Amino acid sequence: MLINYEEYRMMYEAEEKLWWYKILHEKVLTEIQKKFGEDTQISVLDAGCGTGGLMSFLIKNGYHNIQGFDYSEDAVKFCKERNLNVQQIDITDFDSVFENETFDVIINDDVVYQFENSTIETIFLTFESLLKLDGILISNNNAFNVFFGTHDIAVGGKQRFSLSDFKEIFKPLSLKIVYYSYWSWMLSPLILLVRLLQRFQLKFKLIDLAKIKSDVVVPNPIVNQFFYKLVKVEERILNKGFFGSSLFMVMQKNKSIKLPFKVLQ
Repeated sequence: MLINYEEYRMMYEAEEKLWWYKILHEKVLTEIQKKFGEDTQISVLDAGCGTGGLMSFLIKNGYHNIQGFDYSEDAVKFCKERNLNVQQIDITDFDSVFENETFDVIINDDVVYQFENSTIETIFLTFESLLKLDGILISNNNAFNVFFGTHDIAVGGKQRFSLSDFKEIFKPLSLKIVYYSYWSWMLSPLILLVRLLQRFQLKFKLIDLAKIKSDVVVPNPIVNQFFYKLVKVEERILNKGFFGSSLFMVMQKNKSIKLPFKVLQ
């Protein structure tokens, strides 16, 4: 799991500024509002909340019935600096922590790349048990192996995903994917070029593995704003992106399947 303090510090400083985070946070908010309209009293769980940027964003938009957890002590400390309701919990073993609760929305962004598929299945099985019958599960994940680079190494990534990977993982579960979109395809050539260069440097040992950092760096404000606006244009053009370095998904319980556990409402 990602335990590098420096990476969490970079995340903490970038979450409210970097175009990528801003787009992701807005995607999450849009899906919540599509499902629940103006109801801001819904219960929200951010599972693997990192340094709490998304939670802060949702709170600013009126969602105060929200809590989160992360495995990293450093991440939780940064969340506390934001005065967030966050616990330090292992995502591979958290079902007993919330055994008397269920949630309207569960969010799991860019976490499960650290695990093998069998563990990911267990994690989503627990999400399934904590999700209300009419709730939604939102998950963003890194996509396509062609985008593998030093960022993946820096954050402890074991794999990148396609939609078919998750469909396979969800086969034993009652979760169904009701919306998905790859993003951002307009920036894919640039991202791919950077990652290919990184892989070239790795192959010929031109990079010190001990000093590798993720791509979580805020660029020049003009560049940052340009990237943000470019992705917003992409979203207006495409309802479902067909290619990109990230895969955004919304899931619900398949109500036609009889669940093997008692759902608390």
